[in-house]
Formats: sequence, structure tokens, C-alpha cells
Amino acid sequence: MGSADAPRVFTGIGRTYDRVAAVLSLGQDPRWRRALVREIAASPGDTVLDVATGTGMVAAALRRAYGCRVVGIDRSADMLAVARRRDGVFSELVEGRAESLPFPDASFDHVTFTYLLRYVDDPAATMRELARVLRPGGRIASVEFGVPALPWRPLWWLYTRAGLPVLGRVVSPRWMSVGAFLGPSIEDFHRAHPQPAVERYWREAGLERVRTRRMSLGGGVVMSATKTPAPAAASAPLAPAFYALGGGGWRDYWTLLHPPYTAWHLSYVALGAALAPQPDPRVVAGALLAFGLAVGIAAHSFDELRGRPLRTRIPSGVLAALGAVGLAAALAIGAVAAATIGWPMLAFVVTGGALVLLYAFEAPLVHSDAGFALAWGAFPVLTAAYATGAPLAPALAVAAAAALLSLAQRRLSTRVRRVRRAARSVSGSVEYADGSRETIDARSLIAAPEAALRILWIAVVLVAAGALLARYV
Repeated sequence: MGSADAPRVFTGIGRTYDRVAAVLSLGQDPRWRRALVREIAASPGDTVLDVATGTGMVAAALRRAYGCRVVGIDRSADMLAVARRRDGVFSELVEGRAESLPFPDASFDHVTFTYLLRYVDDPAATMRELARVLRPGGRIASVEFGVPALPWRPLWWLYTRAGLPVLGRVVSPRWMSVGAFLGPSIEDFHRAHPQPAVERYWREAGLERVRTRRMSLGGGVVMSATKTPAPAAASAPLAPAFYALGGGGWRDYWTLLHPPYTAWHLSYVALGAALAPQPDPRVVAGALLAFGLAVGIAAHSFDELRGRPLRTRIPSGVLAALGAVGLAAALAIGAVAAATIGWPMLAFVVTGGALVLLYAFEAPLVHSDAGFALAWGAFPVLTAAYATGAPLAPALAVAAAAALLSLAQRRLSTRVRRVRRAARSVSGSVEYADGSRETIDARSLIAAPEAALRILWIAVVLVAAGALLARYV
């Protein structure tokens, strides 16, 4: 496995590569490439080097997303022949090797590469070469195949050893050969270069803020980093969230719970219960506990496993255990409630468990704005309303209001979250009609939406608490 494999694998498949790669990956390859492109965040005036550009899929996506200039390089003449047919995508296409790039130092604003490191003899040296041509402060991002952890690894092994060759044979004998090659190649590479070692290669190449995101149960790995941080970020880094506590230890567990947002979503449970004429306090307490375990612990633990967005140092095994135990406990409480309230309650229990898992696996159904609003806003209201015997019409009205509030939360927090966790630098100014000028930096950009979020979560909690207390006092 190494540089000798590339010509043998990619010769003769260029014309069908885009379509067949999407099919053989069960639709995941395009999704991984989109995630890679999002990590770059280029500007229209930037120049991006796309290494192992192949047929130019990532280059075309970069051009569409940012309007930037793209230079592509690949060692396969067959793949480059297809890439050259993409009008208006490349400012330059070069046949060459990633191990010895024919470009000066610091000559590109950003660098991307796709499925490269399995095809070079020395991945660490190749990372140093890629970092050499990247300017200080520039972004680098990649996508590679991964090997899923248990319990998904046996299914992955079966698909890569049997499914890929069979599906490839449907296309052509050449694709059958590629399908038979991929599984052992991926496994051999990760045995020789486990993910922590690859991350070390990146850091030793002079790259910082290395971020690893495992996608599709671990079958795809998207990585990104920066070649030295921008001065403003180095002098005044932003925490990953306004409620995040630094320092590790117990502070990481506080941060993991997302206390303001968890309290906000638990308020929807209280609002649903408050619609009942006489809500049973035991049912209300059980619903709050179940949602607290499912959302506050399970969903957030699974989310932190994907690339450490909150930058905690909680061990991955602990996060996985917290997620599994939290979800199991929530489902157990739901089962007890179903036995007491009635078996139709099981529909809510199963739906709630499914939503947590779909969130963990980044299913668009939950990760879209509408999905987030329905899953974390409307669903808690409807569940608590049914459990406490609230009438349907008020429950639907309050569920709609909770969905809209969650949608507003999502719209406000998306920009804040991205700036806090991913922005390399923010600069600019606003010039007013009177001639005055206001400088824009990261903190001023997120100040207004974040101030609204800090107020809204308290307001929603107080409204829910007041509505529920009115049933008992």
C-alpha cells in the first residue's frame, strides 16, 4: 500500500468515478465532500490548492461555494482528463505528486485533499509538504475513509469485503477490482497509521487547531486545521459557548450539559404539563427527568464525540458511556410511564429515543432548522401534554409556539456557534451616514444574537415555571 497503488487503482475509471463513488458509498461520499468544503470558508479572492483533485468534485464545490480560484493537482492523467472538462472551475491543473508539490512556500490561501494519505509512502512527510505551500493562517481540510468502531465494524467489514466487489462488478470488471481493493487498503492503512497518529502528523507539520470529525458511523473522517492562528484569535480566543467553563475536570461536565439550552428545552416539558387541569406531580417530575437524561446528557454526549465542538477533555469512552446510559435511563422511565399511563405512550418513548439517535448520527431530519424546531421544541410539549392528560387543541397551539421559539434559537445560535468555534479571523467595519465608523470583530459580530439568547432562555424558563406553578399554588 502506498504510492504504487494510485496508478493501478485510478486508471480507467475517471469517466464513471463521480457517479459510481456516490453509489458505492451509499450516498455518503458527496456528503463527506460537502463537509470538507464547509471547513475551508474561503473568500472570493482566495486561491485554494486541491491536492488529489481527481475529477474535480471538491474543486467544483469550492468554486460554487466561495467563488475562489482553484488550482488542482493529481498524479492520475485519467482522472485529470475528466477534471479538464469542468469549464470555469480551475485556474490551473497540474499533473504531479503530493509528496513534491511544484509550488513555492506559502503560495496558497487554503489547501484541500481527498483520499490521499493511503496512496503515499510517507504520510507524515506528505503532510509537511502540504503545510509548506499553505500560507500562515490558512485552512487545510481533508476527507479520508475511516474504520468504524464496534458495534458497526463487522457490518462495515462485510460491506467492504463482499458488497463493494459485487456492486462494482455490476458497473465493470475494473470497478470490481477497485471494490475488492478498498476494504483491505483502508484497514491496512489505519492499522499502520491509527487516527491519533494521523492527527500527530498534522500537528508536527505546523498545523494547529486540528479538528477530526467522524461521519457515517466512522466510515468517513473529515479533518481540518489552521497553519498558525490569526493574531486576534491568539491574543483573545473565544470560548466555544458563552456558558463554557475552561480548565477541564468538573467544568467540562458542566459545559457538556449546555445548562441554559437544556433548561430552555425542559421548559417545553413544563409548558406541556401546565396545559393539563391537574397534572400529576410524579408524571411531571418523570417527564422532566427523562428529557433531561435524553437531551441534556445523551444527545449532548453523542454530539461532543463528533469533533469535540465544546473542546472538552472528557475521554471518548466516558462520553459514549454517558450517552448510552442517559438514553437507556430515559427510555426506562418512558416504559414505566407507558405501563402507568397507557401503552400509546410508547409511541412517544420510541420517537424520543429515535430523535436522540438521529441527532447523534447527524441525520438531516433532525439537523435541519425545521427538524430541530420540531424535535426539541414541539415534541417535548406534545409528550408532556399527552402524559398529563392535557386537551389536544391547546397542546397543538403551544407546541407550534415552542417550535417557533426553537427555530428562533437555532437561527440566532448558528452564526454565534460558527464564529466561536470555527472562525479564523473576523475583520471589517460599518460606516454610518454621519461619517462615523464602527469596527467589526468576532465579539461585536456575535454580541447582539448572543445577548438575545442569554435573555431568551431565562424568559422561557420563567414563563414555564410560572405556568406550571399556577396549577399547584
